[in-house]
Amino acid sequence: MSDLKEARTLIGAAERDRSALRGMHDSNVFADEIFGFHVQQAAEKLLKAWLALLGEVYPLTHDLDLLLDLLQKRAFDTARFRNL
Repeated sequence: MSDLKEARTLIGAAERDRSALRGMHDSNVFADEIFGFHVQQAAEKLLKAWLALLGEVYPLTHDLDLLLDLLQKRAFDTARFRNL
């Protein structure tokens, strides 16, 4: 069963990461690692939201490849997201 509430929560959290990224345009203030962390977090949360919508119980992981593998097992083409 799809977990719409969980997916909405994750999407909201990803949007907050994306909002933070918009404010990090000055590389003299924000290190690449901080910017990259928020990019990774947003991507992770969106992949988990996708899994939640499919009714999948996703693992507590930061491994984007693992999350993409779970989606691929559900017959989704994840090739375009592999560079995340």
